Amino acid sequence: MLSLIKKFRKFKNKNKRIKGVKGPSPVITVIIIILLMMVAVFFSGCSIFNPQTGSLEGVVYRQMSNSTSTAPLPEALICVSGSENTTYTDQDGYFLLNEIPAGKRTLTVIKEGYVTLELLNINIEPNIINQVYFGEPITLQPKEDTILYDTAMEYLEQEDYQQAIDTFLVLRDSYPDSPWADDAQYYLGYLYERSKLYITARDEYSLLLFYYPGSPWADDARLGIANCYYFTEDYYHAQIQYQAVIDNYPFSDLCPQAQYRIAWCNRRLGNYTQAISDFQQLIDLYPASIYTPPAQYFMGEIYYNLENYEQAIIAFQTTIDNFLLSTWPGETRLIAPAAYFYIGFCNEELGNWEEALDAYRVIINEYPDSTWDNGDSIAEDAQERIGLIENYLPPEESPSDE
Repeated sequence: MLSLIKKFRKFKNKNKRIKGVKGPSPVITVIIIILLMMVAVFFSGCSIFNPQTGSLEGVVYRQMSNSTSTAPLPEALICVSGSENTTYTDQDGYFLLNEIPAGKRTLTVIKEGYVTLELLNINIEPNIINQVYFGEPITLQPKEDTILYDTAMEYLEQEDYQQAIDTFLVLRDSYPDSPWADDAQYYLGYLYERSKLYITARDEYSLLLFYYPGSPWADDARLGIANCYYFTEDYYHAQIQYQAVIDNYPFSDLCPQAQYRIAWCNRRLGNYTQAISDFQQLIDLYPASIYTPPAQYFMGEIYYNLENYEQAIIAFQTTIDNFLLSTWPGETRLIAPAAYFYIGFCNEELGNWEEALDAYRVIINEYPDSTWDNGDSIAEDAQERIGLIENYLPPEESPSDE
């Protein structure tokens, strides 16, 4: 830098020796010197244009309610003074924040339902990943409403429903502005529904929709209201509420279940043609849903009840062809054995004895442990049907053993 200035001064003095030629004005001289200094600073990498920064990593845990243990706390907001960058903890409570200006900083950890924590004098060394507490977890303390929520959820997991209800009631009534208030309101409806107190459950679900219409539990509450009507055999109003789930929350993952229940409402009401249409709509709109395979199966059952055995066979065979390994929702039982059984039954009604025996034998050979929803053996029922066919048909109608 000094050499550049000396060269400029030498150039300036040289011009002065030329008679009649004016040197540059003082203003221009100052501008040129500043430009030369800026060029020199730029190439030297001076920190005024390239401030030094470092990174900070750590782990955030939460203090468990009614316990001395801790657990990772996800989605906690991480802020550091002097930096506009923020980040959130992952599912393991880990965070990494980059481009923090070097020096002493204040780390702030924020999570709804927990006491905000500020850690002073966190030293950020440049060009490295710094660790908070040398890698030891930062622990946030829950607020009182969070303690109540955690306690209620522990009772729920232990299936101590009455204690869970009592605790959720205290949370809802004592902390109406808590971030857990809508959770408490939803779980009150859920617990009453699980306890088969359907009218009370419906009322609690309705309170959630009234006081917390924007809650993420709103679609669940609407489905819960529909379920309460369904299990009290009010299929007309249940159907309306299930349709409201689809209409009001079209992107909810509960829509396939709502469509499935709409079909069942129509089946219960004796609207068989509409029920078949509703099941087909479920298959068309939600082909990957866990409710699609049973929807296909129950279309076959309805055709069977209507004594349309040819169409029933087609529906049951489609169940096998498209959903061979599918199970009943929430269970491990396969659907295919029941479909094979009804194929056999339909063929009996049509007098197709060989086809009926073939279907029953598939059950015995490939699904010997299959059961109906009441626990009875499908294979035993299939063996009984084989015996009836072989023992009671006239000799000229007896199927061959081939």
